[in-house]
Amino acid sequence: MILQRRNILKGLAAGSVTPLLRPFINNLQAEDEGNLPKRFLFVVKSSGLTPAELVPSDLVETMVRPGEREGWPAELVPSKKLIDLPLKDHKLPASLDPLLPFTDKLTILQGLSGKMCRGGHSAWYGALGCYHTGNEGNPGRAASATIDGTLARALPSIFPHVGLTLGGKVLTGVKDSVVYPGISAIGADRPLPYQASPAMAYKSLFGIAASGKAAEADNLLQTILLDHMVDDVKRVRSRIGNADHDKLDHYLSAFDSLRDRRRKLKGLEKEIRSAAPKVTDKFTSEVETDRIEAHFDIAAAALISGISNVVNVRADTLEVTYRGLGISKHVHGLGHSESVNGMTPVEARRRIRAFHLEQIARVATKLEAVPEGDGTMLDNTLIVYLSDAAEKHHGSCIEWPFVLLGGLASGGGNRYLQYPEYQQSGHHTIANLYNSFMHMVGKPTDRFGRFDSDLPQKIQKGPLSELHS
Repeated sequence: MILQRRNILKGLAAGSVTPLLRPFINNLQAEDEGNLPKRFLFVVKSSGLTPAELVPSDLVETMVRPGEREGWPAELVPSKKLIDLPLKDHKLPASLDPLLPFTDKLTILQGLSGKMCRGGHSAWYGALGCYHTGNEGNPGRAASATIDGTLARALPSIFPHVGLTLGGKVLTGVKDSVVYPGISAIGADRPLPYQASPAMAYKSLFGIAASGKAAEADNLLQTILLDHMVDDVKRVRSRIGNADHDKLDHYLSAFDSLRDRRRKLKGLEKEIRSAAPKVTDKFTSEVETDRIEAHFDIAAAALISGISNVVNVRADTLEVTYRGLGISKHVHGLGHSESVNGMTPVEARRRIRAFHLEQIARVATKLEAVPEGDGTMLDNTLIVYLSDAAEKHHGSCIEWPFVLLGGLASGGGNRYLQYPEYQQSGHHTIANLYNSFMHMVGKPTDRFGRFDSDLPQKIQKGPLSELHS
């Protein structure tokens, strides 16, 4: 039976099917051979990720102290030893509530430093590359590949790296074009492009891949992507076993959620679902929250379909105004402690962070619904939430918090990890974390980026053992 399934999959892979179905078939083959695909989603925000806001609420009294000035964000109390706590024994802070269903796969990571990078409004390529570059208005040059670019080479796919954003440089807003935000690179002086328009991202990723013809891509937002796949889908569905039918349904749902017209799947509504889902115009909306939601839909579809294993969503820039959240001042103003619409800047930032995490939770829900091996796609995925400005609006890089969601790390999650403070015994850097990512995909590295000259080199080498124990 196993041999028969393998032969069927090989035949499908060798046959002529639409390009968008090839990753699905390839993933079934890999799963059959025990080589489950691994995938990463990076979500990069601006204006810092406040460490104190990630502390379990029942531990705030002992682990958090007031900010430097009145109205400024509270601060994390540095630790002289490793803190390793199970999240299930504590209460998540309110803005992390969207991730509550995924506590078993959630890791809050504090105490890492990134002083090999520049501080200020953005570390640019350094945030994901571990080196100093750029200035307040310019990303400078990519000295080497960033971690998302490195993973893209290690996890090849149709689109090795998918970048989605709202704009270009750190102080620019919404643009409808391909931009180079200066945070990702595939190699030295080789920056990676990002799509600023969800509609254009849809066309470039799914339109051309589905039809194989660039000229047809412009029509796909007015038609149905899966119309191009109907015959191939029926043929594949008739040849795979019942156990794989659910996987195909989830695969198709990833594309179905991208449609911008309320229509049913031609010829497939009875086989796959009874009605088409509700679809909005968020792909062409000028409201930032709509566009961000659309980008996360694209990210989920890219990962589930297998057309990419590495996606980076640059969730905002300093000039983005979250009108959809009732916030009338841009992120830059909030970073300078300006109150807005009856909210303190801290409350506004919490609302933005909760919105980001709601989008991450939506992606995680979709990934968890897709069977893969003995578990789900989420078990073989890592979602990484961080800021390109480290711990605050004008980042010092002495503390760089991360939220990790997914099952790739050993133990899978349910952890609050806080490393000893800078220059204390047991301290580590963001380079150790990125080494860990490479270990997770079977491409172990001992060094990533450049060393912090004020720390012993030996502690900056290798992965974080706590994520591999």
